[in-house]
Amino acid sequence: MAIITFPDTLGVESAPWGQQRNDISFRSAFGAQGVEIALPLWVATLQAPPDLERRSGGWKVLGLQLRGQTNQLALWDLARPVPLGTMRGSMTLNASAAQGATTLSIVASGEAGKTLLKADYLGLGSGLTQQVIMVMSDATSDSSGVISVTVEPGLRNAFSAGAAVTWNKPKTLFRRVNSKFGWEYRAARAEGFSLDLIEDWRI
Repeated sequence: MAIITFPDTLGVESAPWGQQRNDISFRSAFGAQGVEIALPLWVATLQAPPDLERRSGGWKVLGLQLRGQTNQLALWDLARPVPLGTMRGSMTLNASAAQGATTLSIVASGEAGKTLLKADYLGLGSGLTQQVIMVMSDATSDSSGVISVTVEPGLRNAFSAGAAVTWNKPKTLFRRVNSKFGWEYRAARAEGFSLDLIEDWRI
């Protein structure tokens, strides 16, 4: 198995991004209850624009590189590759974060008074611990560059203080939902390139 990073030079017509919850519900005459049995997974779809066949090589190569559901695609939300907030620099966890945590303390030197805004993405870990999380409410760092943010989903793994936090194109590991990949020709144009993806960090 291999991890293929999405080539950001590829043209994309649409890239829906969302979340698949792993929960079950119980209903009876006395009411209803929902129980989450596992943390949610990110889902995404990539759709290429119709283009001349001679410019379609990148999409053909990407589809075949994934080898059906064998290899993983490292992909960020193309609509928000970096935070809308102003905080940048070398971000790390300012304090350890337990498994399931939804509040994180983050620090970055020289980033006093900077912000992370709701719906900004951050990344933690790599490989089996790799996870992308979304900021739930606006936050501002203090004079030491420390910022406290609430995030979803909760952490799948515990992380120690000093763990790196990625803000530039934080990547989720995806696998394809199905193994078929193809395209069609119309005159001199190639179209129909599409990838349906669901998060799968298992290597």
